[in-house]
Amino acid sequence: MSIAPNLEERHYSPDPGLDDVRFLYPGDADYLQAVTAWNLLGSHAPAVVAMATRPEHVVQAVRRARADGLGVGVMATGHGTGVAVAGGMLVNTSAMRGLIVDPVSRTARVQAGVSWRELNERAAQHGLIGLQGSNSHVGVVGYSLGGGFGWLGRHFGFASQSIISAELVTAAGELITVDASHHPGLFWGLRGSAGNLGIVTALELRLVELDVVYGGALYYPLADAVGVLSGYAEWAREQPDEIASSAALVNFPPLPALPEELRGRSFACIRVCYSGADLGPGVAAVRDLRHALGTPLVDHVRRMPALDLDQISTEPVDPLPVLLHSALLPDLTGSLIEQIAAAQTPDSGVLFVEFRHLGGALRVPSDQLSPMNRTGAQFSLNAAAVAFPPGGPQGAAAALDVVARRVAPFADGAGYVNFLEGADGSRRMHTAFSEPEWRRLQALKRHWDPSNLFRFNRNIPPYPGAMSPA
Repeated sequence: MSIAPNLEERHYSPDPGLDDVRFLYPGDADYLQAVTAWNLLGSHAPAVVAMATRPEHVVQAVRRARADGLGVGVMATGHGTGVAVAGGMLVNTSAMRGLIVDPVSRTARVQAGVSWRELNERAAQHGLIGLQGSNSHVGVVGYSLGGGFGWLGRHFGFASQSIISAELVTAAGELITVDASHHPGLFWGLRGSAGNLGIVTALELRLVELDVVYGGALYYPLADAVGVLSGYAEWAREQPDEIASSAALVNFPPLPALPEELRGRSFACIRVCYSGADLGPGVAAVRDLRHALGTPLVDHVRRMPALDLDQISTEPVDPLPVLLHSALLPDLTGSLIEQIAAAQTPDSGVLFVEFRHLGGALRVPSDQLSPMNRTGAQFSLNAAAVAFPPGGPQGAAAALDVVARRVAPFADGAGYVNFLEGADGSRRMHTAFSEPEWRRLQALKRHWDPSNLFRFNRNIPPYPGAMSPA
């Protein structure tokens, strides 16, 4: 299966026989719905929205943006806003829902509006799964272009590494197909640079053979956070690549969608997923973890269909106003644990602080782009605060600032593309790459988008000098 029948570059001019893309403007009936992101603090305010339902619509939109001198941003499911579009053009690809799963080649072709839930429900019919994150309502394309790793990452790598080929619209307004043989430099940079090099209208991805996992979460009293996280860190360092895990300090909001035993309560929780072919080693490893930490208040770890990976993290599905902070950590040390445990109280204003175990297949080979730098970090930190009244965004920012200041001495200064949100995240984009990779990406940007047309994102500015994109 391939995106283009002959994998040759294709150039499109608008076909007068096709319907034109629909443009929306502020005040139009569907405008607000078209610009509202999942994170309500990251919603867009463009001068115009292009509602694309096919690749040719994206071509038309880009050509108009070039003619009108408008910067361009893209939104599908609304997750993972880098920098919101302000005054430019938003290309909304949520209606592009083409999806094909080929069980023989174990590949899938997905258009830009397809979510991981849609893809994996289809793939699961054949005992297959794509490398989704902790929330399957996120779009496949945007997530994969920024790297993307979840409960299968240590075993199978980033979702970006599963990309076989891509169909995209360039800043010149041309629709092309790229893979390892066609525009190989662009293909290298596409897999992890978060949409800086074009608007991807479809991806072809490798799937993995997996139908069941052993996973879930163990919940302990928040008051025991230091002991729980310390015991977890010691356990995690000894686990094989087939085990992905994290430790989180969580203040669950009183949302009806949450399980009753979690709703409105605070916990120190350990999340695990074993994805080996034989679940026995995973069962034994979690048994050892329970023995080390003691009997949990709530135990959700079990044999589960791979399609139910969402239930490990129990992340909110409905839109929320959220602020985030992230960092990469050389290790999860006792001093860091004590600092974060002291700050994360039921009334701290922080929804969660999570430490994810890295390593394994997330160590990207040198000939591929790593969206998580190459610092050798063993854990990532991701913290979130919900900007509800009365504190609002200012209160959420202040709560996260406490976490950020406490973690800063323990962080290595590097970033991960998909965890960089908002203006501050965009400013930190260069920290997600090694210096040689950053310069190579800038050279690619200069070659494929010299005017930085695609700038409403986690932006990579074009390299200022003459440099080969390689």
